[in-house]
Amino acid sequence: MPNIVSAETGVLRVRDAHTAMKRELFSWDDMQWIRALWKGPIVIKGVLSADDAKRSLDHGAAAVVVSNYGGRQLDGVPASLQVLPEVVAAVKDQAEVLMDSGIRRGSDIAKAMCMGARAVLCGRAFAYGLAAGGEAGVTRAIEMLRSDLERCLKLLGCRSVDALNESYVQIASHC
Repeated sequence: MPNIVSAETGVLRVRDAHTAMKRELFSWDDMQWIRALWKGPIVIKGVLSADDAKRSLDHGAAAVVVSNYGGRQLDGVPASLQVLPEVVAAVKDQAEVLMDSGIRRGSDIAKAMCMGARAVLCGRAFAYGLAAGGEAGVTRAIEMLRSDLERCLKLLGCRSVDALNESYVQIASHC
């Protein structure tokens, strides 16, 4: 992993990455160091609350990714789709809001976009396609998501994802 270099140990080897991640703890204080090293846009993933979204903006994020990492890291955190509206409201067009986790079909993409996501990340579907059929499997996964999304748009009477908005979903209010 040539982009991860430590003054003490040099370039991080892939086999040591898991151990290093278990040992290290990311905090908001690290954003100052990251910003000093990187002048380009920063995307912060793992945002699950309005407070985290606001802190991301305070630290110069160009985008946030609403993600619970597929629910496999902390199985008690809320679903990404559940917190998406509060994150979108907190960001208020100051940064892009992306979403991942829980995307299994095209209608999931439509829901997220209706609720304010600018884009939806679908890595697991592509990983499953790759595992099942290599490049052809990835192509098939993309085709399946695309055709399901197109069918969903037609059923809603929308010509494109640009026509999607909150009127097409019922968002539960938080108690």
